[in-house]
Amino acid sequence: MLVPSLYQFFRRQVQHGFGERGLAEPATVDYVSDILARFAETSALYPIQDADGASLEYIAQFLAEYQRAQGGDQAPENRPRQAAIVRHLGEYTLFMSGLFRERLQARGQLGYYMDHGRSAFWQSADFERNPGRAQLFRRLYFNFERISGALDYVRRVQFPLKTVPSKDAPLLAMWRT
Repeated sequence: MLVPSLYQFFRRQVQHGFGERGLAEPATVDYVSDILARFAETSALYPIQDADGASLEYIAQFLAEYQRAQGGDQAPENRPRQAAIVRHLGEYTLFMSGLFRERLQARGQLGYYMDHGRSAFWQSADFERNPGRAQLFRRLYFNFERISGALDYVRRVQFPLKTVPSKDAPLLAMWRT
């Protein structure tokens, strides 16, 4: 029996959900599916570290580290690090605003995530040398809210959770709050 990879599983779900929302562009579906497959491993959510080796977990930390990579704190400019930080920031905010939307809304942070995610993809396009990839990042910038909303739709419709947390559903408490 053939078992699909995690990427294949997410691609099928994203393609279906995004298609229903009018976002079936293949490169976007592929990219978002890749994000979901990578971020299934928690350590992939926090791959960027500061100078002390601590993983960056918050948008403010990403922005501070990006500023250092621009040449702040007497450090030389590091464009590859800048590109890695803004790309990850875009992916992270898309993931969080799409799959954990209710949590961000409850905290009043959804707009903050949306704004920084859009901006990160615009900057990612500026750093990208591959024209096709730069075009993808521009589409992610222009459609960030729609893509995030489509991810929320996929999560609600294709991966519904019980409405009451229980010991059998420990992730539900984090998902909903």
